[in-house]
Amino acid sequence: MRRTFAYLRTGFSGLNNNRINELTARHVSSVCWNCQKPGKNMICGDCGSLQDVDNNTNYFELLNFPTKFELQASELTQRFRQLQARVHPDKYSNKTTREQTNSADWSSLINKAYKTLAAPVERGQYMLQLEGEQMPQDNSALNTAFLMAMMERNEEVEEADDSKALDQLYAQIVQELADKANKLTAQFETNDLAAVKQTLVEMKYLLSIQNSIKKKQQQLMSNVA
Repeated sequence: MRRTFAYLRTGFSGLNNNRINELTARHVSSVCWNCQKPGKNMICGDCGSLQDVDNNTNYFELLNFPTKFELQASELTQRFRQLQARVHPDKYSNKTTREQTNSADWSSLINKAYKTLAAPVERGQYMLQLEGEQMPQDNSALNTAFLMAMMERNEEVEEADDSKALDQLYAQIVQELADKANKLTAQFETNDLAAVKQTLVEMKYLLSIQNSIKKKQQQLMSNVA
């Protein structure tokens, strides 16, 4: 067991050893593929081999967070970097072919988990999936007033002829996205999944307008050049 901690301590300076051992044990096979000894972690404590990836890993558990919508972005980034440092392919370039493959697989999974949890909309959709729920495939979760407001904003973007107006609209969208993220925190806490779906769909519309603003700003800059 001490050897397991020794392998992990360097890359997980922000976490205590007991928590690291508990965390990694949940994400891999219970038997080491190399030495066949039971009770193995991400890195085998007996032979030091990097274990196979468990694609059913819960992203929150992988990055050592409770399954809650609210999280600290800076802490998420720190834990992502710590975990990624332990499995980076460069560290396994001289290891066995299986470990090289495992390293690439773990690195890919950790990246996917981080990107999912770092983006509020992606995080919310992932939490719905954990609950066995899916996002609606149409606009049934939205009211007419919201849809009309989104149409008007799209027209504002299309008709805008200066960056200042676009900057103001962009700032409004950023604030509204932040407000809706706060709503999601409360909605998940009360397990109001119907409200969660509506808020996520609204956020997707806002993100679409945000992207349209960026494209229009690039277009205006190109015209000036």
